[in-house]
Amino acid sequence: MESAEVKTSNVEQQLEQQQSEQRSEQQSEQQQQEQGDVAEEPASVAEPPTTTPSGAPMPTTTDPTMIEAWDRCWAIVKATPSEFDTWEELMRLADRQDGGFGPEAPPANIKNIRTIYDAFLSQFPLCFGYWKKYSDLEFLSRGVEGAIEIFERGITSISNSVDLWVQYCSFVMEQKPDDTDAIERLFERGAEAVGMDFMPHVFWDKYIAFYEERQEYTKLPALMERIIRIPMHQYARFYQQYVQLLSSRPLKELISEELYNRYKAQLTNSKVNAEGDQNHEATATVEEKSQEQLETEIRQLIMEESAKVHANTAEETNKRWPFEAEIKRPYFHVKPMDMPQLANWRRYLDFEEAEGNVERIRILYERCLVTCALYEEFWLRYGTWARSQNDLEALQTIYSRAALMVPPSNPSVRLTLALVEEERGDTVAARRQYQTILENLPGHIETIVRFANFERRISPQDLAAAEVVYASQLGLENVDEVTQMAIVTLYAKFLWQVKKDVGAARAIFKTGEGKFDSRFYFSTYLKFEMDQPGDDYEKRVSAVFEQARYSGLPESIKNDFGQSYLDFVMEFGSSAARYNQLEADVKTPSVFVVESKKRAAAAEQADEVERARKQAKQEDVTMGSSSSDALNPGVINGAVTTIVSVPQDPTVAAVAAAAYGQQPQWNAQTGAYGYPTPGYPYGAVPAQGGTPWDYGSHAGGTY
Repeated sequence: MESAEVKTSNVEQQLEQQQSEQRSEQQSEQQQQEQGDVAEEPASVAEPPTTTPSGAPMPTTTDPTMIEAWDRCWAIVKATPSEFDTWEELMRLADRQDGGFGPEAPPANIKNIRTIYDAFLSQFPLCFGYWKKYSDLEFLSRGVEGAIEIFERGITSISNSVDLWVQYCSFVMEQKPDDTDAIERLFERGAEAVGMDFMPHVFWDKYIAFYEERQEYTKLPALMERIIRIPMHQYARFYQQYVQLLSSRPLKELISEELYNRYKAQLTNSKVNAEGDQNHEATATVEEKSQEQLETEIRQLIMEESAKVHANTAEETNKRWPFEAEIKRPYFHVKPMDMPQLANWRRYLDFEEAEGNVERIRILYERCLVTCALYEEFWLRYGTWARSQNDLEALQTIYSRAALMVPPSNPSVRLTLALVEEERGDTVAARRQYQTILENLPGHIETIVRFANFERRISPQDLAAAEVVYASQLGLENVDEVTQMAIVTLYAKFLWQVKKDVGAARAIFKTGEGKFDSRFYFSTYLKFEMDQPGDDYEKRVSAVFEQARYSGLPESIKNDFGQSYLDFVMEFGSSAARYNQLEADVKTPSVFVVESKKRAAAAEQADEVERARKQAKQEDVTMGSSSSDALNPGVINGAVTTIVSVPQDPTVAAVAAAAYGQQPQWNAQTGAYGYPTPGYPYGAVPAQGGTPWDYGSHAGGTY
C-alpha cells in the first residue's frame, strides 16, 4: 500500500474536491440571487451545514445517529486510510442516505458515494467486488457508459481478475447485444489477461457461449483449440467439449479449405508410402473414396492431433497441481498470509522460472501479487525477474504498482523505484520517491544516503542540493540517538570526502562531542583528523582519542581505542613521557573499573570488620580479651583487622591479558597497527535484498 501520508492525502483530496464543488454551487446561487430583480428583501433562512464537524461531506439524512457515525468513520479513514472495516461501514452508511442513488437521487448522494468509492479503491484497488458494486451504482446514475467507465478502471487496477472480466463481458453482452465486434474485442482482451489462469473456466465458458448463442460455429474450433492447450483446473472438460464439437459439426465449419487440402494431401502421401507406389495407383485410390469416407479420415487425423495436445496439457497441469492445491486464498485481503502459503508461492515461482516459459512466469507473478500484494519480497523478486528480460518500462510499472501496495514501513520498493526512474531519465519522479519516504520515515539512514548521492550524481558540479538532504535531517524530533549519530557522522563524511570542505566537516563532527557514545562516530572522526596535516596534528588527533577513551562505550571498545592511541603516539608523538604515561594507563584497568572495585572492597571490608568485632566481643565474655587477642591473628593490639581477597573481575582480567599479551598485528582491513576503522551504520544490504531494515546494529561494532 502507498505510504500513509500519500494515502491520507488521497482521501483529503477527495474531500477537498467535493467541498470545493459545494462552495462553487453556493457562490453561483448567491450570484444569481444578487443579479435577479428582487422586489423585497427575503427572510433570512439558515443554510443547512454542508460538512460534518470533522470536515467530511454531510450525508443526506436527518438521522443524528447516522450523521454521528458518518462523521466518526470519515475521521478514522482520514487519519488511518488502511482501516478496511471502517471503510466498509462508511459505504454501508452511504447506501442508507435519503433519496437513494439513481437518476433522481439528490446530487449530494451521488457526490458522497463517488467520493467514498474513489477514495476506498485508491487505497484497495485489488478488491474486485467493490469495482463491480461501484459500476452497478454508476449504472443507476449514469447508465451504460457510466458503468463501463468504472469497469475499465477496475480491469486496469486488477487486470487478472477472472470474476471482474466475466462480469464486465456479461454486462456488455446484456446492454449492447448487437455490437458483436465490440463484445468480441472485449473477450479477446479478457483472454489475454486471464485466459492462462489456472481457474479461468468461467471466463472461457462465457466466451464459448457467446459464439454458440450467435451460432457462429465457424469460430468455435479455433477458440477451442486455444483452450485445450492451456494447463488449467478443468482442462479435461474442455477437451471433451472439443471432441464433441469435432464429431457433431460439419467438417467445413471445423477447418478451412486450405487445411482441408493439407489433410487430404497428408492422407495421399500416407497411402503412397504404405503401398510403395510412387504415383498413379495410390492417387487414384484416394480419389475413388467417397467424400464421406474422406471426411471421416480427416476427422480422425484431427482427433489424433488433438489427443497429443491433450496429453501434453494433462502433463503440464499435473506438474502445477500440487502448487495450486496449496493455494488457500487466491484473492486479496488485508489480513496477513500464513507462512505455509508464502512458502508455497515461493516454490511455485521457483518451478515456473525453472520451466522457462516467459508468459507463464509473468502470469504467475501477477497472480501471486494479488494474494501477496502487501509483501515487498514478491514485488522485489518480480522486479529482479523483469530486469532479466531487459524491459525497463515493465520494470518501472512493476515498482510503481508496488509503491502503491507495500506498507510505508518497508521502503525498499520505493528506493528501487527511485533508481529505476533515474535510469529512465525521470529525475523528478526519482526525487519524489525519496521525498515521500522521508516524509513517512524521517531520519531513515539508507534513504538519506541514497537521496544525497542521487543529487550528487545529477549535479556533480553543484553539491548544494546533496548537502541540503543531510542538513534537513539534522535535529529531527522523535529520532533516536543512534539515528542522530549516523546522520551527523555521514553528513560530516560527505563534507570531508565529497565536498572537500574540511572546516565544515570538522564543525559537524564537533556537534557530536559529548553526545554520541558510538564506535562508528569516533572511528570516522579519528580517520578524518588523521587525514588532515598541520602543526596541531598530534593535538587534534589526541583530543578525539581522549574523548573515545572516556566515553560511555563498552570497556572492550575503549581498550581498542586506547591501544590504537598508544600506537599513534609512538609513531607521531613528540614526548616520550606522554607515551610512558599513556602506556601505563592503557595497560592497567580503567580508572572507573578500579573505583568500582574499591567501593565493593570497602563495603566487603566493613562487613568483615563488623563480624570480627561481634566475634571478639563474644570471645571476651567467654575467654577474656587477652587470650582472645593472643589467639586471634586478626586482632592486633586490640584492634580488629581483616585481609580481604577481592575476586578478579572478568573485565579486569581481559584488560590485563591485553596489556601483557601479544601486540596488534598488521591487518589489511584495519591498518598497520589496528586503528579503528568506521563501520557502516545502515548496513550494506541493498534495497532488493529483502532484509528488514535495522541500522541499530552492524558489523562494525557498537555505536
